[in-house]
Amino acid sequence: MRMKTFQAATMSEAMGLVRDTLGEDAIIISTATHRDGRGVEITAAVEQHVEDDFATDEARALRYGEGDGRLFVPQEDFADLDPAQLGALVGDSLSWHGVPARIAERLMQAALQVGLDDAVGALAEALDESYRFPGLGPDNRPLILIGPPGSGKSVAAAKIAARCVMDRRPVQVISTDRSRAAAGEQLAALCRVMNAPFTETADARDLAATIDQTAPDARLVIDTAGINLHAAGERRGLLQLIEASGAEPVMVLAAGTDAMEAGELAAQAAALGARRVIATRLDAARRLGALVAAAELGGLAFADAGASPFVGRGFERLDALALAHRLLADPDAVMAGEDPVAELNPVAPAGRAAARSADRSADRPIVSRSPSFRAAE
Repeated sequence: MRMKTFQAATMSEAMGLVRDTLGEDAIIISTATHRDGRGVEITAAVEQHVEDDFATDEARALRYGEGDGRLFVPQEDFADLDPAQLGALVGDSLSWHGVPARIAERLMQAALQVGLDDAVGALAEALDESYRFPGLGPDNRPLILIGPPGSGKSVAAAKIAARCVMDRRPVQVISTDRSRAAAGEQLAALCRVMNAPFTETADARDLAATIDQTAPDARLVIDTAGINLHAAGERRGLLQLIEASGAEPVMVLAAGTDAMEAGELAAQAAALGARRVIATRLDAARRLGALVAAAELGGLAFADAGASPFVGRGFERLDALALAHRLLADPDAVMAGEDPVAELNPVAPAGRAAARSADRSADRPIVSRSPSFRAAE
């Protein structure tokens, strides 16, 4: 992504500069009155496509919000930050989220090199340069969902099936989870409501036979049992299912997981052939370091994200800008359903932080993000 800030006397003149320099496909990141009180400033960006073999044209077009499903929309009141303030904000926030120190330092330095005084835009640029955000895409590639127990694979499978049903595309859902009694009943019930075909299979041979009988134009979605990805024996069993299915393995990872653990699990999933990760439980997690660690240590690209337990809500786009918003937002504001962009992690200015602290003191304890607090955690 290429980002640039434009200054002009009027908004129309600034927009003309954006179009002339970046073209008609430019996305407006932020607008503000010029710091000297005269004229306006516009920060805009244009996508620089990276040809991922699994990223469809439509997925890339959605990457920066050209369509429905954006997690957040940029606001017009971003604070003007000097490099020291921006670095402190980004570094402190990444550390609070549990991003491993080496990764947090690299992202902070990358954000500083962008040259923006907008922390969200600078971090988004750093994330975009570091990781891939292709989404799930509308293609018909068969998917097999893998991951640890309780990560949300069955709900993710139902959401993918629901998307196909809404688009009036044929779909076939298969469960291979025989590890628990009635393990497939939840997914089967969801599929019945959607009138989506559902089948349970016993082993790799049964799975291959079921796939052979599936309509060739149907989107194949395979749910697997949660396994210990660190255990070689369980990985071998899962690999047999992956090979029998011929489907692309996609990791499902719950936000809020320990970051280093998530990175190691992602590396094991990548060894099984996974190239993308679906993030789940963004609505219930405060710390998101696991997502960054999965992308960094496992080399996985970001697919869509689940920010609701309800199948009907579907997935939400998780691009670099949306992830930057999540990482820099005040988690208390996010949990309360308030505007998370207006409640950035208060590193500067000091007066604003003091005012917010005073407002909160009457209601509940203040969550500090100082180094001493992180050490105590």
